[in-house]
Amino acid sequence: MKKVTINQKRKKDFIWASGNILCKHLPNDFDTWTERKLNNFLEKYIVEHLQGSEADWIWEQIDDLAWSVNEYKGAK
Repeated sequence: MKKVTINQKRKKDFIWASGNILCKHLPNDFDTWTERKLNNFLEKYIVEHLQGSEADWIWEQIDDLAWSVNEYKGAK
């Protein structure tokens, strides 16, 4: 997973989306974490029916949902 710079609006979308994929939302400072710390968090808090998924795939799901909700909000 590549580390990316996230603006504040996008960051809120990621935090919101994470609550739909993880048992615990990403915290506000997740964007300052090392890749290893983020991967560990993703794999630790993945919802039960998705356990065993790799961090890159989990992040993709969060990213896709964050993008989708942002697009939906923009279409209104």
